[in-house]
Amino acid sequence: QTLLPDGATLVPVILSSDKTQLCQFQGDKTAYPIYLTIGNISKSICCKPFFHTQKLIGYLSTVSLDGTDILVDSAHLTHAQLFHYAMQMVTSSLHAGPLANGIELTSGDGAVRLRFPVLSAYVADYPEQDLVMCMHYAQMCPKC
Repeated sequence: QTLLPDGATLVPVILSSDKTQLCQFQGDKTAYPIYLTIGNISKSICCKPFFHTQKLIGYLSTVSLDGTDILVDSAHLTHAQLFHYAMQMVTSSLHAGPLANGIELTSGDGAVRLRFPVLSAYVADYPEQDLVMCMHYAQMCPKC
């Protein structure tokens, strides 16, 4: 906070996802919807769906490598790398400009202030946490 200009503030960006079925008739169609919210929204507001505090920012496709000649460990590593590359593309707008220069946003009181968005959390269930950490259900890290 001391490195920011006077009156500026950090905006904690929270991403969340959950693997979702896309089709009722063909059960193999799934995707990861990625939602974005910010951490300085009051919990009395963010917990109520009609306030729309979570915004859908994209879908990540799921790729099945079953039935290919790729080894199981290589398939898991490839799946994790694809996930990380797609997340890098989704979050690319947070990396350069807003982080370095800030964004002027209107506060709840109507004043326009300089804000610096910072990716602070990723909320997911256990299988997606393993995917984010490049793990596969408590196996060793593929980099180790």
